[in-house]
Amino acid sequence: MDYTANQKEQIEKQLKAIGVSSVEALFKAIPKEILLSPPSEGEGLSEMEAFLKVKDLSNENECLKYKNYLGFGAYEHYIPAIVPFIIRKSEFLTSYTPYQAEASQGYLQAIFEYQSAIATLTGMEVANASVYDGASALAEAVLMALRLHPHKNKIVFSEEINPFYRDVVNQYLHAHAVQTVNIKISTNGQTDLNEIRKAVDDQVAAIVVQSPNALGIIEDIKEIASLKGGALLIQCANPMSFGLYETPGVLGVDIVVGDSQPFGIPLQFGGPYAGYMATRMAYVRQLPGRIIGETVDAVGKRGYVMTLQTREQHIRREKATSNICTNQALMALATLVALLWYGKEGVRKLAQTNFNRAMYLKTELEKIGLKTYSGPVFNEFWVNINDAKSFEKHHIVPGHPYKDGIVVAVTETKTKEDLDRFLDVARKLK
Repeated sequence: MDYTANQKEQIEKQLKAIGVSSVEALFKAIPKEILLSPPSEGEGLSEMEAFLKVKDLSNENECLKYKNYLGFGAYEHYIPAIVPFIIRKSEFLTSYTPYQAEASQGYLQAIFEYQSAIATLTGMEVANASVYDGASALAEAVLMALRLHPHKNKIVFSEEINPFYRDVVNQYLHAHAVQTVNIKISTNGQTDLNEIRKAVDDQVAAIVVQSPNALGIIEDIKEIASLKGGALLIQCANPMSFGLYETPGVLGVDIVVGDSQPFGIPLQFGGPYAGYMATRMAYVRQLPGRIIGETVDAVGKRGYVMTLQTREQHIRREKATSNICTNQALMALATLVALLWYGKEGVRKLAQTNFNRAMYLKTELEKIGLKTYSGPVFNEFWVNINDAKSFEKHHIVPGHPYKDGIVVAVTETKTKEDLDRFLDVARKLK
């Protein structure tokens, strides 16, 4: 909303129009002890003057001078200009939710296309219309696996699932009679396959892994899939990694989830984001949230409807698959626009750029003598750097603290000059 300064004459006209003698009279019902003192009278600032003053204040913000290598579930990426242009259009920005299909065809089509894009990106058969975020998507996937295997009560987790995601999963599971087993990693940073083999029995409903995992390592998903037996395999993943690595649908994953934030959604202080979920058609009835379908009307014209909406708002509570009451449609639209902007080849090139820049920094840090894990990575990696303050003196936030080191995220927003400046500081630490 634009800033408008009211002059004294304008205020008097407004008070007269509403029949009040003073501004103070508007607030007479509020106890005096909790009222703030009125500002000193003056002519105020014009819109232009106020804008310039705020701009000067914003220039004092030190964070703008820092290069950020934080990741760990939320990544700094370039947002194509077309993304905010589209999602700020009033027909999208002001829409609440497409309950009435006859009034919401545009939004329903956008969500349908989002589902199609996620299914294509992941190599799965069906995707929902998004859920709250990546962490709740993972928790929903675990509950989905338990519904699909009602007589099983064990979930096997890789130890290197993002701890913030794992906290959300634990919160979802605390009221369920479920046994959890944690599998440690091997020396290269991947989940130990032998430990998975030992843990899997006929009571395991699902094996849950993250790839890239919390250390940034790509898991051997195909091999893990071969060990699942009668259990489901759930993969949590940065969706951009599918531009470079094989898709979950090909590798034998049953449910793939994550956060679509890397495509088109800025960091914006931690949200809002949009969680994606994709699975096999055989499990679609247990997929939580909404699913939009394409159909034709009575005269053969193409249209879009809510095909499935298994939420407690719409069906009997005991039959509902989720009590998540949003599909984050505006953020899902942002992801869709970004995916369409890049296209199949563009997503591949973007993923390759992220990989190349991360590998350059990782390799050069290893040459300095710093320790990393040897497993394959995508766009972030763990390194045993403990002195973040030395980096901050050079206006660098080097990474997210984790396990006596940091996880460094490198995206297309970092130039070679940026990476070399990171390396110069790292060399001084040695």
